[in-house]
Amino acid sequence: MRGRGRIKVLGALLSLALVAAACGNASSSPAKAVKKDTSTNATVDQPGVTKDTITVGGVTSITNALNAPYGDIYKGVKAYFAMQNAQGGIYGRKLKLATPRDDQMVNNLKETQGLLTQDNVFAAVGLATIFDFSGAAELEKAGIPAFGWNINAEWNKPNLFGNAGALCLGCDGVELPWMAKQLHKTTIGVLAYNVADSKSCAQGVQKSFAKYPTAKIGFYTDSLSFGAADFTVEVGKMKDAGVDFITTCMDSNGVLAIAKEARKQNLSAIQYVPNGYDQAFMKVNGPFFEGSIVRVPFVPFETKPAPPGLTEYLKWMSKQGFTPNEYTTYGWINAAMLVEGLQGAGPNFTQQKVVDALNKLKNDTGGGLLDGIDWTTQHTETRPPESCAAYVKVVGTKFVPVFVPKGKTFLCFKRDAGVDVPPTYK
Repeated sequence: MRGRGRIKVLGALLSLALVAAACGNASSSPAKAVKKDTSTNATVDQPGVTKDTITVGGVTSITNALNAPYGDIYKGVKAYFAMQNAQGGIYGRKLKLATPRDDQMVNNLKETQGLLTQDNVFAAVGLATIFDFSGAAELEKAGIPAFGWNINAEWNKPNLFGNAGALCLGCDGVELPWMAKQLHKTTIGVLAYNVADSKSCAQGVQKSFAKYPTAKIGFYTDSLSFGAADFTVEVGKMKDAGVDFITTCMDSNGVLAIAKEARKQNLSAIQYVPNGYDQAFMKVNGPFFEGSIVRVPFVPFETKPAPPGLTEYLKWMSKQGFTPNEYTTYGWINAAMLVEGLQGAGPNFTQQKVVDALNKLKNDTGGGLLDGIDWTTQHTETRPPESCAAYVKVVGTKFVPVFVPKGKTFLCFKRDAGVDVPPTYK
């Protein structure tokens, strides 16, 4: 793969760094959804639909240069389908997943076209591409309900539903300045690669601390080469500047290399890791991240007491013999949204009716794992009035929920409210 392609891969991953996801005002659970009467088996003339089954498929970067388990998103889909099918399916039909297509990071358009013209599917479920999402326009043109991991700008289509609303990479936000104040951190180190999305992410951090100056930025660089492994100079400069809080717009390999160099040079600083919710990674590398903060856009697995949506998810993942991770969680959320759309569409469902039903929802929790998405605005609203996320702290080799009182999961900030306005909790 050429260097430019590798950079675009990174950009897709970094697009989660400063996502602003909309928050609803209430919660729901998958238990309530599946109790609806969905037994009526009406005649439906739609792609992928027979009297007995509803078949869906997806396109994912299963083969990728990062060796990341993007294909695991389908384990989450399968687990949710197993739960739904065990309760009779929906409208007398079982949900079925066709063999997922692998875009290998560079063939998304081709594979999406194949999904639409050859696979005879009712919906696209479990979309996750880390190179580009050039097939998004084809999905929009076809009007097919599509569900996936929202890490690409193309997720603003009216028939595409992800784990969040529209992305806001590079926007200022109160979260990091508020966090620095709570943790009594005074000097920030910001590191990013010399590519567009990474730079935008770092510039968003700059804007945030300029607007909410709870700490100073003591070290800043957005000129690192992707794949760099030696951060001797950068860590040395951060140590000289008295940096005690590091935030990056980088991949896991990069943040780990920084953490190791920081230990080597005795730099006492924790990291903010917006894309680091990876139990397997922390089981091996946790000691290098002790006390660091990780952003989680869904209900963390460690939440106690576990809400109904998390309980069902973990239960059915275990029943299928699958290990939960970030990727499988998005697959479960995707499948839950499909079922929500089918329920809203009614027994005489069509692809368009499913899309229309979802776009009327103002508090879509994706089976109880999200804080709530308002689909009446979230295809286009890049800066919603409220931003919510869960946060965990690295303790040893595990994650521990932080910043929220017992019984709450999400920390929510009003847009432009300022660091002195207390956040709300969900």
